[in-house]
Amino acid sequence: MAESTNSIANLERDGMVLQYQFTPTMHREMYTAISPKNPMNSAKGKNVLVTGGTRGIGRSIALSWAEAGAAAVVITGRAEKLLQEVSDEIKRVNPNAKVLAVRCEATSEEDVKHLWAQMKAEIGVIDVLVANAGLSSEMGLGFPAMGTLKPSQWWYDLDVNVRGTYLQIHEFLQQHIVNGKEASGTIVIISSIAAALDTPGMSAYSMGKLLNARMAEYLHVDHPSVRSFSFHPGAVATDNVFPALRHMFVDPPEMAGGLSLYLSTPRADFLRGTFLTVNWDVEELEKHAEEIKKDKLLNLGFINAKLGPEGHPF
Repeated sequence: MAESTNSIANLERDGMVLQYQFTPTMHREMYTAISPKNPMNSAKGKNVLVTGGTRGIGRSIALSWAEAGAAAVVITGRAEKLLQEVSDEIKRVNPNAKVLAVRCEATSEEDVKHLWAQMKAEIGVIDVLVANAGLSSEMGLGFPAMGTLKPSQWWYDLDVNVRGTYLQIHEFLQQHIVNGKEASGTIVIISSIAAALDTPGMSAYSMGKLLNARMAEYLHVDHPSVRSFSFHPGAVATDNVFPALRHMFVDPPEMAGGLSLYLSTPRADFLRGTFLTVNWDVEELEKHAEEIKKDKLLNLGFINAKLGPEGHPF
């Protein structure tokens, strides 16, 4: 009876993740293939910027890069106290890393330009951008139906999640383009499975995260020498999660850090321009690399109908 009860509990906990599972193996805790402790995920010699790196998923991503031996870890946020606290944590994890913490408003073009000027002066070229800074205010507002919020309030989420991400991408590319060189490096955009959902009361967030995933695809098309990816960081128990749903949000934020490390390595080249989630097994993905690339299995689709000269085959 105990085993049966436990299975039911596990099914209820994992149900939300299972319905979007691509690989047979589902991970809900850190595993070797993406671990910062795995030498194959070494960040030695790399300079990384993690936006929104002062709490939750962003903090864990920054610490993962420190643990993997990054040469420099830059974090942004709005709270000076948290910036200092996470900086100190990074230094404890990796005393050899150069650490830079910059207060930056995600939607401020002036702030972002200042950030990149400071990094150029103190760090040099940023090899990896992890665009994590984001917002989901609709959850805290009780999931209001589309059209019930003031336009400015509804648009604010899109402004942070889309414009804020674009500002960082733009400056990342300018490192090379202004010098007449072809852009290079890795851009990892934190999207969400919400991009694929029609969840009532989450229109701004879902649309923003969909656009985040499309950004990675467009980067791959427009700048093929840049390694671009987007991914869902898992069902992580952030402050915005409704208490009634918290039992489903058990993915540790460290998994997002581990996956960002994996995506920065050549092993992930077959996933460039795609969307994936931390719950999928990367080694199982590798076994189907050619099929994933050829059939664009992890690229966003337009609609499910089969479009072509003869129309949909009804």
